[in-house]
Amino acid sequence: MTPNQQQREKAYNQGCMWGLGGGDSNRCPYTAEDPLTEWWFQGWEAGIDAWNERNLKDSQIRQA
Repeated sequence: MTPNQQQREKAYNQGCMWGLGGGDSNRCPYTAEDPLTEWWFQGWEAGIDAWNERNLKDSQIRQA
């Protein structure tokens, strides 16, 4: 199966939202063989990076 643009965007957005919520990467809803797994992980990485950055800023504000 080759996912279409809509399917790839959905997988990416799901991963991103999970990462933005601080969720860990072991909760990917796709199997290792599914081509959408890569898209989900790319989204998760973007989301978790934003989550980490936000929490780092919050902790720096509290320490100030």
